[in-house]
Amino acid sequence: MVDFRFATRSLGTLCLIALFSISIHVEVSSETATASQNETTGLGNESNTVRSLVIKGNDSFSEQQIRALMRTDVWSVYDETALASDFEAIISFYKENGYHFARIDKEHTSVKKFTDGVYLGIEIDEGVIGEINLSGNEKTKKDVILRELLFEVGDVYIEADKEESEQILRDKTYIGAAKIVPLWDASSNAVAIQVNVTELWSPPLPSIDPALNSQGGTFLLGLRESNVFGSGHDTEVRYQRISEIGEKTKSLLTWKYKMPRVVSSHWNFDGAYIQKREGDSWAIILERPQYTLKSRWSARFTLSESVGDFSWFEMDPFSHKLKRTDRFEVNLQGGSGRIRRYFGNRERQNYIGLWAASRRSKYVPIEKELPSTADLSNRDIKLVGITVGRKRVTYHKTQFIRRMGREEVFLVGSEYAFSVGHASPLYGSDRSEGYASLIGRSGWTRGNRILGTTLIDISSYFTTHIENSTFQARTSWYYTDVFNTGDIYTVDKGFRKNGFLDFYQTFVAEFKTRLEFGWQGESQVLLGAFNGLRGYNYRQFSGEKMMVLRLESRTVCGGTLFRKLDEGIEAVATFIAKPFIKRSVNLGLILSATAFTDIGYIWNGKRTFNLMDPKRSIGFGLRGGFAKVSNAGIFRFEFAFPLDAPSSPSIKQMLFWGIESTF
Repeated sequence: MVDFRFATRSLGTLCLIALFSISIHVEVSSETATASQNETTGLGNESNTVRSLVIKGNDSFSEQQIRALMRTDVWSVYDETALASDFEAIISFYKENGYHFARIDKEHTSVKKFTDGVYLGIEIDEGVIGEINLSGNEKTKKDVILRELLFEVGDVYIEADKEESEQILRDKTYIGAAKIVPLWDASSNAVAIQVNVTELWSPPLPSIDPALNSQGGTFLLGLRESNVFGSGHDTEVRYQRISEIGEKTKSLLTWKYKMPRVVSSHWNFDGAYIQKREGDSWAIILERPQYTLKSRWSARFTLSESVGDFSWFEMDPFSHKLKRTDRFEVNLQGGSGRIRRYFGNRERQNYIGLWAASRRSKYVPIEKELPSTADLSNRDIKLVGITVGRKRVTYHKTQFIRRMGREEVFLVGSEYAFSVGHASPLYGSDRSEGYASLIGRSGWTRGNRILGTTLIDISSYFTTHIENSTFQARTSWYYTDVFNTGDIYTVDKGFRKNGFLDFYQTFVAEFKTRLEFGWQGESQVLLGAFNGLRGYNYRQFSGEKMMVLRLESRTVCGGTLFRKLDEGIEAVATFIAKPFIKRSVNLGLILSATAFTDIGYIWNGKRTFNLMDPKRSIGFGLRGGFAKVSNAGIFRFEFAFPLDAPSSPSIKQMLFWGIESTF
């Protein structure tokens, strides 16, 4: 009994000690929490505590991203100076991301103070577009231009959308220059957009465009309208008469019609019927391009057929001239389709695509003049495959790179794509084989005056081993505005006033090569004037591999002399067009003097390349174009002197004249 009482008394003592300890802990915790709350709320002043923070208007960025920029938050001490600093951080963040008109809407931002704390409501105005005005479109319909913009009334203004919209407009064949100016309209608290375009001259009736070319003895009479009734549609009908040595004179007819934005969508239709030297052909293309870098997918479907002649050329060992040895009647049929999906942001993207292609070729020998290695095979290839790629794209505006005077879009960045495909009798192919292709292209600038592009294309067909492969590479370097003279001409303002003579100097270096492996008897590489070796015949040399280096100096002419010449042509053109057009017609004549040297090599096999056996030429000439005429080609007159001609004497000048599509 004594032991039981002792044990009970000891247990009660322990319980009292435990209860006392818990009481002390609760009191200490309560004091600590109170002290902490007092420290947070400013010595116990609950009315200075931020109880609620509501952020509105941040449609482009999440609330977490905005809160991460702020020192003010729930349960923090309300401080007007800190809140003002938070507003500056938010606006700086928006402007860094291209939202140049973002602001804090003070009228709808509220700070409400109650006895239990401060309640904050922040309203962000990201810069909504209130109106879009257009000027300079005398012929093109307003909606045709506005539909190309990446924004509309009610959207938030983003600088990247503005810059890319300018690029899209400049790429249109009927627009020579485009400028988008955003302004803040304080009366409506919205962004007002002013779109200014400079239209290229496109007559209301199809224009007559005669073109001559010395290489093929060609006479071309074209009727083309690149902006049909201001709709942006492009149509062309042309008659071409070709007289070539050793060939029958041919009269050819071409019809093309291009309809962009079919039924107000982003699908483009392109149809063509073309009669060529080799025969007739037709093609239909339905495409939804990645019209903007924000677009997440693209597609392209084509059908085509070509019927005509195919000639095989080899070197005559006696005359050392390239002669036609075989002639075939060829029928080529093709169809393809692809769909791509893009991932990433505007500047850096990855993409994956599925594609299918059908190519049928049939060759029938109709003439054989000399023994040759020609061994063309009939094929029926059905391929299905997949493509993966990555690209990085930005834009650079320049002049006098590929066009004469118009604003140009020079793509800076890189793109790499790898494709694999397989052909099988299961889906109609004549045999099983694999296909692999690797394409890489890049563009870069060093400052505003050094620009460059590079393209590498490797493709191969294989079964149990690699059979046919092709390697192609091209690179171009432009050193523009060598003497830093500035823009001597713009489409919207014309020639600048800078003395009697003015100039714009550009140095160009271009290199390209084509190497074929395993194509003996099925394909051949030709070298001559048609692919850049000026001073030689249209088809001078044949082989399996070739390379060409072109060095050129271009001097675009300006000043009072050429401004007066352009004004004189404007007066004549205005007089001729007076019955049809009430306004003056300025064609924008641009002339450029050129001096060049070309160096080429062509060989067969691995051991037949001879560095000491180049094909060289030098020359000079004059090029020109009409910068304000839609789809105007670039006419040229060039004297070229071959330095390594196979016949004697080797120094014999050749005159090249004709119309080209690029500068």
